[in-house]
Amino acid sequence: MGMLVTLGSCKKYLDQVPDSVAFSENQIFTDSAQSQKFIDQLLVPYTYFDDNDMFVTNANNGFFGKAVYGLREKISDNIIPNSQYNWIDGNSVRQGNNFYRASAAPYWNESAYDRFRDYWKAIRVANISIANVNRINGITPDIKAKILGEAYFLRGHFYFMILEAWGGMPWITAPLDPGQNMDLPRDSYTGTAQKIANTFDSASLYLPLVVNNADYNRPSKMAALAYKAKALMWAACPFANPGNNQKLWQDAAVATAQAIDVAEKSGYYHLVDFPNWRNMFIDVNEEALHEIIFGRFFQNFQYMTYGPYHIKPKSVAFGSNGTGCESATENLAQCFAWNNGEPVDPSTAEYKSNPYTGDGVTHTGRDPRMKLTLMYNGHTNSIVQKYNRTVEIWNESYNNVGAQELQVSGGNPVAGNTVTGYYNYKYLPDAAVTGGKSSTMWNYIRLADLYLFYAEAANRAWGPTASPQGINGFTLTAVQALNKIRLRANMPAYDNSKPWLTIGSADQFEKIVRNESRIETAYEEKRYYDLRRWNLLTDPATTGTMYGLYIKRTGPATFQYSVVTLPDNMQLKYQERHKLFPINPADTYLGPSFVQNPGW
Repeated sequence: MGMLVTLGSCKKYLDQVPDSVAFSENQIFTDSAQSQKFIDQLLVPYTYFDDNDMFVTNANNGFFGKAVYGLREKISDNIIPNSQYNWIDGNSVRQGNNFYRASAAPYWNESAYDRFRDYWKAIRVANISIANVNRINGITPDIKAKILGEAYFLRGHFYFMILEAWGGMPWITAPLDPGQNMDLPRDSYTGTAQKIANTFDSASLYLPLVVNNADYNRPSKMAALAYKAKALMWAACPFANPGNNQKLWQDAAVATAQAIDVAEKSGYYHLVDFPNWRNMFIDVNEEALHEIIFGRFFQNFQYMTYGPYHIKPKSVAFGSNGTGCESATENLAQCFAWNNGEPVDPSTAEYKSNPYTGDGVTHTGRDPRMKLTLMYNGHTNSIVQKYNRTVEIWNESYNNVGAQELQVSGGNPVAGNTVTGYYNYKYLPDAAVTGGKSSTMWNYIRLADLYLFYAEAANRAWGPTASPQGINGFTLTAVQALNKIRLRANMPAYDNSKPWLTIGSADQFEKIVRNESRIETAYEEKRYYDLRRWNLLTDPATTGTMYGLYIKRTGPATFQYSVVTLPDNMQLKYQERHKLFPINPADTYLGPSFVQNPGW
């Protein structure tokens, strides 16, 4: 038989397989090593994952991070794109355009047609592996379980990536004959999510509970159970479930509870202690691996010239080759409450003079995660400490002395400098400045996500303080799950002890969960998809106006902070059609049953 599994002449997206690796049928189905290599192509080169641009092959084994295209979070309300790189297609959502250019950045931008095509290629590889695993000569039970577990997991993963970007799709579980009818009707968003959950259920039957450190980029049983819960969360979300079907929320809550229960009893998975919190993202250590359930691990890589994510300030401390920034919005910054849990009020004299430390009487600082997530005026870190100073960000000064970390012209930031008064710190290791080596993790799901998912789903299923139903031996309530995340960060629990720690109704508590999710997962490229699934992309109260800070130095150690509305070209201009990405029109010609997404 011929090369039945290589890229053929058929252009239909459902029939394509990766063109980067060619295998003969005999090689795949008679040699278990080649069979493993066939499925491994979806894991090892990263080509099919969103973070492909993080990996650079060169003589120095270099690592750029997302230095070329920046964080996808820039098309959310958390970040303003780097003005020095305004050619990047993600900016168009702030200009009211079509949201993307199909020809640009195909491996970064999920809305690009190449990304859609590659996900279907990956699904086909998984389907081929599942369909033919019994043909492998002399395959052992262990090898068979590994191939099947990874194939089911990767089918679920790539279907999930399609779902959250383009919506419900035809459900394909077997390699298609190029000659057969391709006019396949699209399933609903919820229906596709439920099928994805079932696929992860199948994967969990074959995978080990924990993978060893050498195989960290491979999926585990724990990852499959967590991803199943995540898929059911997406099935129940307001975007997919406008009628608030309680059964969908209950299914999501139960699946998430079961995953948490397995994690807590595993003897391996746990929330890391707070001193190791930032090590889940950069300078990754072994302790951090106990919380990250599935991620892409770039171990001991040499940082290249630009550093990651366009976040290096242009200053002496951060290197003359600083690439500027993705500026965090004041909208995000205000989500970090005072360290007693009280929300900030930007209209107060305290905030206008001491927004990060408080006045020392009313408040004594902010949520500790803020210092580990954002870099702001007066921020202390190991990079600037070498110069015996703190971070300097101000637009103007009483003595006309400029700030080290903000270059301005007429009080306005020069292109490539922060336009909001904040830089990304969560993903900025010292190695990005020194050109040294560091280990970076790009995580898809960690245990903290599960607790937040459970808080959200259990609240909708049973209420914020009600005991869960139908889960033997599991007693965690929605508010208790949320408080695990807060207490780890040394923040007070929601316990009704203070007016600002009131749990409230299900609707009120849902807002609390959403704010906590935004804080805990900032810069992890989860916010944009949360806005979608919560149906908040076009909500004026959420994405209607983007804010920054204008900072005036009024004395040697005194400042005046003013919240300002950012210019029009930095505002989000979401439309209804942005709730799903467009499908390549050529793919919608498969037949009348396969329809384009609304508005495109």
